[in-house]
Amino acid sequence: MIFDRISEDSLSFIRRLLWSRSKQGKYCPQPFSSVKTITGEQGVISQLEGRDSPRAVSSWLYSPRRRDLNSAKMVAEKTPMDLHLYLDFLGPLPQANTPQADIEREAIKARRARGESVPTHRIQLFKASHFLNPEGFYNYELVFWKDCDLFLGDMLKPDRVAHILASRVAQACLQIAMPLELDADQWEITLEKTWTEVKAEIMAKLAPTTVA
Repeated sequence: MIFDRISEDSLSFIRRLLWSRSKQGKYCPQPFSSVKTITGEQGVISQLEGRDSPRAVSSWLYSPRRRDLNSAKMVAEKTPMDLHLYLDFLGPLPQANTPQADIEREAIKARRARGESVPTHRIQLFKASHFLNPEGFYNYELVFWKDCDLFLGDMLKPDRVAHILASRVAQACLQIAMPLELDADQWEITLEKTWTEVKAEIMAKLAPTTVA
């Protein structure tokens, strides 16, 4: 299943990320590079590149502000967590030219023509430990995932919409007191609210200007 493949890619990315941190980047290549960082009162979000999944569209990392990061006591007693936000596209890979891929593309077009909603992207939120836990392992868990239809017409590619949505969800983390404490239902509400705002803004910009 596509979900299984995406989840496996996402967890593999987290493992490589944390492994590179433990080695301080000396013995293995960095799994990503930060291309943008935004600082808030409660934490920092970073846009990432380099997630090794052919379906990756946008990747963000939220890290809460921490004190005494070098404190051996804190590391021993707590397992500080980060929040990973991944947005991946669904459907056939662009480079896939197999008969099955062509069938899937035609089926999607047919469903669109009938006015049906077809999921284009999957958003996933993972919590992953920033350091080794007291047992000497890394903790990670899937907090929330949802398939979204980000098709807003032929004037704007869904991947572009996905980038906008992912960045806005990441920025929402800076407005939430404790985003790492939100459960799946709360993220559902946050995502729906953010998507409604993003969709309205995009449609307003795409709307033709009436000349008096």
